[in-house]
Amino acid sequence: MGRIFICTTCNRYAAPPMGEMTPGERLARAVKVAAGGSIAVRMVECLNTCPNPCAAALREPGKTVIRFGGLVPEDTQALIEAAEIYAQSPDGDLSPTALPGRLHAKVAGRVTLGVSEMARG
Repeated sequence: MGRIFICTTCNRYAAPPMGEMTPGERLARAVKVAAGGSIAVRMVECLNTCPNPCAAALREPGKTVIRFGGLVPEDTQALIEAAEIYAQSPDGDLSPTALPGRLHAKVAGRVTLGVSEMARG
């Protein structure tokens, strides 16, 4: 099963009116509903993509972390598909072209672990 981490504080620079969800919270809700339990959705406070909200990341122990920015609810299905592709990858080191087309230009960062860090998981 894949996992998606979604920033709930996005958009930090344009907070919604009191009582309304942030754009990140709306994205997380859309992904949870669309995934129907097939993907674990973890809501986190910040993925350091504040200038380009909304943000999500694919991350599993021992794998390259792929972070996305500039996401909108219309990216929901692409995120779910990316999480499935990522989950099947042995190291998570996916090229942007291995991801759904909607996400090619939305890759905001990648963190590849060194061999010693991968051994620790």
